[in-house]
Amino acid sequence: MLAAQHRMRSSQDFLLVRRNGNKVVLPGLIIYIYCGFYPDGICRVGLTVGKDCGNSVHRHRISRHIREAMRPVVEQLPAGSGVVVKALPAIANTRVDSNVVTSALLAKVGL
Repeated sequence: MLAAQHRMRSSQDFLLVRRNGNKVVLPGLIIYIYCGFYPDGICRVGLTVGKDCGNSVHRHRISRHIREAMRPVVEQLPAGSGVVVKALPAIANTRVDSNVVTSALLAKVGL
């Protein structure tokens, strides 16, 4: 689970990260990352899992899997990064691997 300090809660933050961040496309996921978004130096992650991904039970299961995959990723991102993860309907057929997510994000950021 992601620690409470690493969760993005403001809809304005979601909007700004999606508009201004770099986009990384993975099987079943679209990830937006905006480096240096938070001045306090804490990385925050927000999730978007729409109704097209299934019913409530499936969406919550997908959210738990994504949160667990993002937990080790947060430690390696630049300080103050904002990350929004959008699940696509194809997520039901794919496995979210934190190593793949980490390497894709760090490659996009340039680290």
